[in-house]
Amino acid sequence: MAESQTPARNLSAGSRPRPSIARRPSAAALRAAHGGGNRRTVIVAFSGNVVIAAAKLVAALITGSSAMLAETLHSTADCVNQLMLGLSLRGRHRPPDADHPFGYQAAGFLWAFLATLASFLVGGCLSIVLAIHQLTAGGDVEMFVVAWAVLGVAGVADALSFAQGLRQAKSEAAQWGVPRAQWVRQTSEPIPRAVLVEDGAALIGDALLAGGLLTHELGGPTAADGIAALLIGLLLAATAVGLARPLADLLIGRSVLPERVAKAQAIVAASPAVEDVVSLYAVFFGPQEAIVAAKVHPAPEQRAGDLARNLDEIDRRLRTEMDEVGEVFIDVTSRGRLHQSARASPASHSTNSPSATVPSSPSP
Repeated sequence: MAESQTPARNLSAGSRPRPSIARRPSAAALRAAHGGGNRRTVIVAFSGNVVIAAAKLVAALITGSSAMLAETLHSTADCVNQLMLGLSLRGRHRPPDADHPFGYQAAGFLWAFLATLASFLVGGCLSIVLAIHQLTAGGDVEMFVVAWAVLGVAGVADALSFAQGLRQAKSEAAQWGVPRAQWVRQTSEPIPRAVLVEDGAALIGDALLAGGLLTHELGGPTAADGIAALLIGLLLAATAVGLARPLADLLIGRSVLPERVAKAQAIVAASPAVEDVVSLYAVFFGPQEAIVAAKVHPAPEQRAGDLARNLDEIDRRLRTEMDEVGEVFIDVTSRGRLHQSARASPASHSTNSPSATVPSSPSP
């Protein structure tokens, strides 16, 4: 009797087991995890930006340059970004559980989005405030040689990090068979895009800083340094907004590209088990991982065993021919029941589903 009461006490206390749930990752996600390109890119970028931020801070204190201080904030914001991207790599590889049956892949989108907010606030807004203060209060720049030395080191480090991001983007684009620039714009993988854009912005920021220093050193207006700082702040803010927009779409639930949806629909429609594809959705639920869900009319006069085998073949083809596809769900609906559901009231439709779902088993 005591044994039968123990589970009840556990349930009443609110504790329940968290079993591990099997989830099939996409081929692209497996390739990224085994290749280590994301981790390598983050480590290279973070290591370089830590050194750059420290050097720029020392130079800003020695020279009094507001543009150098703005670039210090720029590099600091990049360090925070890369730290968050590193945390996203840890979080998104957690195994699925009862509360998160599809796993934690979307953590990659969340941490990357938070990183853009940090860049906007720390790098963009704060740099603009400092620049406005410099322009209104005035100030002079001293010991230009220190500023030029640090700027040279920063430029080399930013270029090396940018080159690593370009190498990863080139490798990924080649695997997908698209140009590198197109892959960077369209990928659901936030890390290489973030590092590439941030390092590109860092190089532009270095150029703006050099322009402000050179103008001031050659006898130009003292406001040149403050103007350079203002431009750096605006650059950071624009970069953060540009990176945040695709991440917001992915967090909401962005579809794969239209041509990839058409390919998935063609694969499903080509099956002898399917007479008609009523609807098909392919939505990202993590970096380079999409769920395909389809509602189909089955071909007439099929045996249950034949239908199951054909659905398994659809599953296999989708996951083999589309590297971003992780899970596949197919809802088999008869035409008669679909017409009945169209005439039914919303309440009766939601409680008594007219369709019968036939899950496709995992491919070997």
